[in-house]
Amino acid sequence: MKLKLKRSILAMLNACDGVPAPEIALLSAVRVHAQPEQPSESDILDALRDVENKRYAAAVTDELTNERTWTLTSKGVHKAREGS
Repeated sequence: MKLKLKRSILAMLNACDGVPAPEIALLSAVRVHAQPEQPSESDILDALRDVENKRYAAAVTDELTNERTWTLTSKGVHKAREGS
């Protein structure tokens, strides 16, 4: 399931076409995209950490709201296109 979650994360961020995705929206989109499995939030966050550690995606935290937004790196764009 973790591989499917990673692919879903890359696909969802690639669909954003460079526009930063709020983490809460990304988690919801990945949960829907990963159906029929029902991943928990911690499953998705674990996969998201792996994607970040492999430098496929990067997060920025807003200093005022502490909300995180995510975008693909150029390496992530390439990886997302491989999977499509």
